[in-house]
Amino acid sequence: MVTAPRASRHAPHALRLALLDAVIAGAGMGYLAHQYREALVANLAAIGLALLFTFAVGYVIRAAARVLRRANRRVDAIFAEELRKPSPKPR
Repeated sequence: MVTAPRASRHAPHALRLALLDAVIAGAGMGYLAHQYREALVANLAAIGLALLFTFAVGYVIRAAARVLRRANRRVDAIFAEELRKPSPKPR
């Protein structure tokens, strides 16, 4: 049986860098929200629908990637099993 490769552990600095990126992005969004407060309040429904649509698209892409990854593992297992079998004798 073919097993899927395991993910290796991330380097400690990668986690700190990801957290720093998230903090900087949050601070930037907070600054923009403060500057454009009236525009945000006036268009709250449109912004909410856009965020909902964005999250839905992200979820669909994530689900599709999982399905394709699972199908790839099955195809790899079939190929591996077929390659292990001896070839038939020529006539």
